[in-house]
Amino acid sequence: MTARPLIAALLALLVAAAWSAQPTTMDEANRAYYLGWYAHALALYERLAAAGHAEAAERAGFMRLEGGAMYGAQVGRDLGKAAAWLTQAARSGRPGAGFVLNMLDGAD
Repeated sequence: MTARPLIAALLALLVAAAWSAQPTTMDEANRAYYLGWYAHALALYERLAAAGHAEAAERAGFMRLEGGAMYGAQVGRDLGKAAAWLTQAARSGRPGAGFVLNMLDGAD
């Protein structure tokens, strides 16, 4: 009978390990964003963007552009990263990213 709790614990660990090994999705990143977990959402968006996801690059760029003014201390403003993510998104066909980049270029 003592083997059952041990087997249950091992099974729970295996399920947890398999779950954490799943790739990040936009749904997961969006969920974190809408729950107000901005640092986590940004990390997920940046991970997806690094893998070539255009919408995630756009969102990461917007978040880096606004930084703490919109997201509090959880998200630091970084214009270099914002421009890089927005450029990637714009080159992948995201019109919002291109619009913001044009505005930033015109602000010089």
